[in-house]
Amino acid sequence: VGAILRPDTFPTADNFRAILTQASVVGVLAIGMTFVIATAGIDLSVGSVLAAAGVAGGLLIDSGSWAFILGALGFGLLLGGINASAIAFGRVVPFVATLAMLAIARGLALQMSDKRPISLLGDDGVRWFGTGEIIGQPVSIWIFVGVTVVGWVLLNRTRYGRHVVSVGGHREAARIAGVPVRRTIFSVYCLSGLLAGLGAILLSGRLASASPVSGELLELDAIGATVIGGTSLAGGRATVVGTFIGVLVFAMIFNLLTQLDLATEWQQIVKGVIILAAVLVQRPERI
Repeated sequence: VGAILRPDTFPTADNFRAILTQASVVGVLAIGMTFVIATAGIDLSVGSVLAAAGVAGGLLIDSGSWAFILGALGFGLLLGGINASAIAFGRVVPFVATLAMLAIARGLALQMSDKRPISLLGDDGVRWFGTGEIIGQPVSIWIFVGVTVVGWVLLNRTRYGRHVVSVGGHREAARIAGVPVRRTIFSVYCLSGLLAGLGAILLSGRLASASPVSGELLELDAIGATVIGGTSLAGGRATVVGTFIGVLVFAMIFNLLTQLDLATEWQQIVKGVIILAAVLVQRPERI
């Protein structure tokens, strides 16, 4: 459809490179979301955690690029760990726990940054994650692909992956079979937080700043891509390859809508319709 409507601009190598670059942040979040949803959970906080992690890293930028990277990853893991503790051990419903973290993380991002973006223009190390290249392709694309490969191996070729799927399929049966249910649930939210920190590094490198308002609604993009890819919101069925394809489909659709000059509000409507349609398609399989 894109090739028909925009034959001169859509089916080009430069455009697909741009699509992959723009999709990399959502893609990294979506891989983490795949593990969360596989356990029949949800993480509504990843966009806000991304912003808070970026700001936390930005506060350490004077100590060097590695301080930023470790700060962003560490803060993302910390906030993900709080989600994990509340859900796995506090037995708070994932929707409520992560909704609360959505507000907490966004507030932390605004408070730590004094409501202003932190410039990273003077640090080439962080900017490399957003503008650098490896073998002629953007670093962010390679990181997205690498995270996808690692996620696929974890989910499909390890005992841990079988535990994740079994917990989502039938929690009580998994417990009787000896699966460490609480530790498994704890781990997927920690993983989601860690990947949100990685997403903060990619986004901050691309924008050359750590903004407290970045990442808004990225959780919806991550959930939408995961569901479109075939991971069941009911848990017990997940596909990392499907999520990867879902991210690309989502990115291509909105790249085309942008090229067609469709207003932002209509793009949001289309996004909601796509997510709803994906859930409706899954529904007969669960009945």
